[in-house]
Amino acid sequence: MSYLYICSNYSDFISKVNLDDFCVIKKIHLKSENLTYKIGPHGICTRNNKLITANNYSNSISIINLKTDINENNYYIGSNCNDIVTLGNKAYIICGDSNSLIVFDFNLKKIVEQIPCGNLPHSIYLNAREKILLVSNMESDSITLIDCTNTKHIKNIRVGAYPTKAIFTIDGQHILVCESNLGSEFKGNISILSLKNHTIINRITVGNSPMDIYCTNNYCYISNFGDGTISMININNYREKKKIIVGGMPSRILKYRNELYIGDNYNNILIKLNVENGLKQFIPIGAEPTGMIIN
Repeated sequence: MSYLYICSNYSDFISKVNLDDFCVIKKIHLKSENLTYKIGPHGICTRNNKLITANNYSNSISIINLKTDINENNYYIGSNCNDIVTLGNKAYIICGDSNSLIVFDFNLKKIVEQIPCGNLPHSIYLNAREKILLVSNMESDSITLIDCTNTKHIKNIRVGAYPTKAIFTIDGQHILVCESNLGSEFKGNISILSLKNHTIINRITVGNSPMDIYCTNNYCYISNFGDGTISMININNYREKKKIIVGGMPSRILKYRNELYIGDNYNNILIKLNVENGLKQFIPIGAEPTGMIIN
């Protein structure tokens, strides 16, 4: 049985969704009754049967036991934790206010390094095979590449306006960047960069304010936050195959089997979209759905 875990940034809990029945079976609360401040889970990843969230408001990470669905520990990291990935015994967390990447050691249970990146880092992605981190920096219109084996090797690359997400293609040879153009009247783009020379080799126009991207061998799917659509891009010929209207403000997106799972920040729902027949279903979720992962 497979589950989707989705953060509700404003509601301070994680929804556990049974994908077979497409229903919420549990809400994992991160805030105890005696806490008055908000937690704000925003980014999420898994490690050793644990869920780990990066929390916007409490400036911390939370560690949840996947067997018991209980929040076991919280560690202070830094101001405005936006996203998180793990590799080995370390977590890599981006902090939007300090414009830095924080390295947390699970064995030592403390921060061991702080690495500078661009302004307002919004998302982080890991190439586990090459051990390379990829950070999108919204306010400096750049992405940052960091070598996990030698974190002094840092490369900042200029891209389009307000990049919200950057990922590696499945073969690891290219980088795809959501250039959102937030706040402008122009549509967003997906730029394709060569990992060999770090140059942009193509740029594809998508919808208004692309927020997230999910990539398979042949296609990538982009959630367009500003116009309530999903763009389906053929990455072999660099063309948009089709655009699907889902409504609301689609933020995070994942694909599992033949379905796309999309968090809608306007209606506070999780959308299930069959990519073959276009059938849509939805269930209510907590306020401001953000990071999600399937386990």
